[in-house]
Amino acid sequence: MNIQKTRQYYDRLTDADVCDCAYCQNYVRKIRKTYPELAAYLDQLGIDIEKPFETIPIDLLNGKMLYSSVQYVVMGTPDDFEETSAGSVSITVTDSHPMTDIKEAHFVIEASPVFLDWTGN
Repeated sequence: MNIQKTRQYYDRLTDADVCDCAYCQNYVRKIRKTYPELAAYLDQLGIDIEKPFETIPIDLLNGKMLYSSVQYVVMGTPDDFEETSAGSVSITVTDSHPMTDIKEAHFVIEASPVFLDWTGN
């Protein structure tokens, strides 16, 4: 895992690089405030929590959107990555994700589950 390269990767991403669907935009608007422990943990890895690689929204439950997982790119190899939890959210390495089109060594982690208030716009 290369935290410096991961931070550089996220620094290069812009708001336009994040999906503009209602589910992703809801996630971007609410994730940091709703899950501060997750935001702090991802920041230690060089990841900007507001720039997910992939969100997987599943269902609306009692006014909250359930994201079964949210994925992030980490530069380097997963050799020294330890699966963990941040509050109620598990963080694991996944091989099930869309193509990244990144040429250098990297892997994808996912955080799950995530529940966020749903505004639908």
